[in-house]
Amino acid sequence: MDLYLSQLKHIIPECVLTGVALAVLIWDLVTKGRNSKQVGYVALAGLAITGWFLLEQWVNLGESGALAEPAFAMVTVDRFGIFFKLFTVGSLVVVTLFVLADRTERKHDVGEYYFLLLGAAIGIFFMVSTNNLLLLMLGLELLSLASYALSGFHKSEKRSGEAAMKYVVFGGLSAGIMLYGISLLYGLTGTIDLTAMGRGGADGFPVGLAAQFLTSPVPVAVAVVLVFAGFAYKVSVVPFHFWTPDVYEGAPTPVTTFLAVASKAAGFAVLLRFVGALFMVEGVSDAVEAYSDRIGLLLAILAAVTMTLGNLSALRQASLKRLLAYSSIAHAGYVLMGLACMTAVGFEAAIFYLAAYYFMNLGAFGFLLYFQGVTGSEDVSSLRGMGWKAPLVSVTMVVFLVSLTGLPPTVGFFGKYLLFVEGVNAGLAWLVVVAALNSVVSLFYYFRVAKELFLYAPAEADPRPQPLFAGLLAVLGVLTVVGGLYNKPLQDWSEAGQKSLDIAQD
Repeated sequence: MDLYLSQLKHIIPECVLTGVALAVLIWDLVTKGRNSKQVGYVALAGLAITGWFLLEQWVNLGESGALAEPAFAMVTVDRFGIFFKLFTVGSLVVVTLFVLADRTERKHDVGEYYFLLLGAAIGIFFMVSTNNLLLLMLGLELLSLASYALSGFHKSEKRSGEAAMKYVVFGGLSAGIMLYGISLLYGLTGTIDLTAMGRGGADGFPVGLAAQFLTSPVPVAVAVVLVFAGFAYKVSVVPFHFWTPDVYEGAPTPVTTFLAVASKAAGFAVLLRFVGALFMVEGVSDAVEAYSDRIGLLLAILAAVTMTLGNLSALRQASLKRLLAYSSIAHAGYVLMGLACMTAVGFEAAIFYLAAYYFMNLGAFGFLLYFQGVTGSEDVSSLRGMGWKAPLVSVTMVVFLVSLTGLPPTVGFFGKYLLFVEGVNAGLAWLVVVAALNSVVSLFYYFRVAKELFLYAPAEADPRPQPLFAGLLAVLGVLTVVGGLYNKPLQDWSEAGQKSLDIAQD
């Protein structure tokens, strides 16, 4: 019992979040959905407490940045995982505020909304902090099941039901493919622990991948590609991106925000851990090093195709929601640049860019939600002349667009700068050129939004002020600029997260 309790203290944030999810569910049942705003406030309070425990855990980990042994032999407690848990908590706080401020959403009988969001967060917490492939799959499925329900939350709307159906079909297929790849890896190595899989065990058991690369290269290649396919679906990498525009468009806008920010970041976190544990450990054999180069080339090609297709497709979109959906596909390509470098600094650049993406993408979707409640439309054309009627929100949106394009002095510019520098250092100059050209292409469709806002006569309609919502967007806009001008704290956090992964440093 003492051993169990001593291990339990290492997963206090997960326990607190689970308790909050249950409290939210019970509160909604007791009040019979009469005032779902109260449920939202309970969720916010619970997220604040969870964030406090995560920060305390970050400080207590000391110089190493990680516990020597996983809790319950499954949960890896390190700063890398904590970084993405804090990322998730921050995203959920903003998304919950979006739900509370959403004029198009019912204010009663939506308590399950918050329970499902918290359930998805619990899945993320476990999947980003484990080297155990079984727990990874369980966390991924918990996230997926909650996301399916959230996508179809507006049961009376045809496109919401269509979004949920497409998400379930594509999600089930990708999960099956990924699970098959994991079963192959287990059959080849005799373990589902990534650390043991990457390093091998005493007396040749578990069998490390280094040994399998020499004796069974083809089965290993098939297994790795199948697992990558599951990750690619989660982060919307071509050719597994087909679900993204339809699901993003059909789901409620706060849910779309969650999928585009927190869920995508979690997918990349797991991919970073998977690649680092298998292909970037200290003292790997020449066979693994050669295989690592091939993995890097594969990721580089996927990055180039993903960012190009995402940006070119966004050029044709009339709906701002679909435009941001294709934009998120393009940004998945940018993040893949950091992974493709197959270096510790490349991973650090990818983590930093994900953090930068947090501010600018949350803000962009918040702007969409703000004007969705004003105009009743998601089309870019519905914004014509509205910039003069709501100047604070509109100017803030221009800041987000500048950051998404990658222009100074925003955090998006510095994030791309780090990716470009490391890409050149890793011998991927061709990929950097492709990314730079794609950034130029993105300028055209991002600033089409700014054109509609400010380069036309003021609109006739006077939107009803939403000072709290506008203030939240303004705060995100300020952080987007401050993060570009003073980025050392974010860099330090990204570096600490990367170093706790225990991968070979450059």
